Amino acid sequence: MSAVRRIAGIFDRVRVPLGRIGGTDTAPKEDDIIQAVIQRIEVEKEEEVDPASEGDREQVYRRLMRRLQWQLRNSLVTPEELVRNYPKEVRSILVFKSYERGRRNRESTAVRERLIALGFESIQPGLWILAPMKTPPGLDTQEALRLWFRHQMSRQLNRSIDYVFPFVASVDLKRVVSERRGIRKMPIARTLFGVLTPELVVPPSHVYSAMRSRGMSIKDILLSGDIQFLSSAFAEKTELEAVQDNEQEVGRRLKHSTGSATMNLEDIANLGPDTIASALKGFVAHPRDFAQRLLVEAQYWMRFLGGTVPS
Repeated sequence: MSAVRRIAGIFDRVRVPLGRIGGTDTAPKEDDIIQAVIQRIEVEKEEEVDPASEGDREQVYRRLMRRLQWQLRNSLVTPEELVRNYPKEVRSILVFKSYERGRRNRESTAVRERLIALGFESIQPGLWILAPMKTPPGLDTQEALRLWFRHQMSRQLNRSIDYVFPFVASVDLKRVVSERRGIRKMPIARTLFGVLTPELVVPPSHVYSAMRSRGMSIKDILLSGDIQFLSSAFAEKTELEAVQDNEQEVGRRLKHSTGSATMNLEDIANLGPDTIASALKGFVAHPRDFAQRLLVEAQYWMRFLGGTVPS
């Protein structure tokens, strides 16, 4: 490699991120970026939320996280980590069902179906958990838990269904541990934390904070030129899935065609639609149309974050 290319590579790695070009005073604040993302990538007919109160603020982050599901999976943020770092109790309902049968010894799945309808997830045969974000508040006393469970089960099931729950417990997951060693592909060998998903254990603002601590804030994601995220503003579900499944290959094609070692928001915003379409060929039905819309998104966020785009 020539000295010129080595020096160019150094400057490429250390260039100033977009949004700081105009100085910290003019760069958009994170809350502004979040609001812009929600407005830009909005679910049709979804009502606007004013983040004035804490509850409304959680609603804003909930809407944001719905658009960051793919990035959340890639962040490697785990449910157990979120629980350990959360400053408050993380209440969940844990139940064990040992018997279920209709009268006259008839097999029944009514109890199982009722648990699923309530949002319970199966950990092991008979052992179920209701995720913290689905657990109603105020069930930390025996009587409150007993009344709630009876109302949800006995009063909702046919009287001909018999069942036994050896225990129904309201537990603080911060006091729970799980162990697993040497087990690979065994679906029934899941742990409690292996069943839960990050967005169901703590409020969405805390999930986002964990992502941000890993360098995956909404601004970081935008600056990286995340094609899946940019595409989520306009792409159909099948197109998004195709982009997700082939994101690395699309990036490799773009780097190969441009001769660049990196491919971030600035790079994408300065590409031609034919170059992007070529990288998407075989993955989406109409690559040029997709490429043009992707270019519009990249250039929009370039301007929003304080950068410039070709005229």
